[in-house]
Amino acid sequence: MAGLYTFDVNQRVRIKQAGGSGHRPPPESAKGGFGTIAPQQTDDWAGTKLEFPPDTIVTYYVTIDRGITELIATDWLERAPLGAS
Repeated sequence: MAGLYTFDVNQRVRIKQAGGSGHRPPPESAKGGFGTIAPQQTDDWAGTKLEFPPDTIVTYYVTIDRGITELIATDWLERAPLGAS
């Protein structure tokens, strides 16, 4: 499934305050904060038994600026604005 992953390792992201699904919501203390996409397994399993179903919500390990790494669903993430720290 091409385009399944929308964020790259080491990319800066902002965790949304609201608007994501109920699937893997981030901790309340992380909402509205910034983080960096951590290294993770992102192989493309298209055409194999391990292929994600079309309705799968992708999750990412995000290292939040406090130094804690959380597993967060992609619909809770957005690209951080340029210069965001």
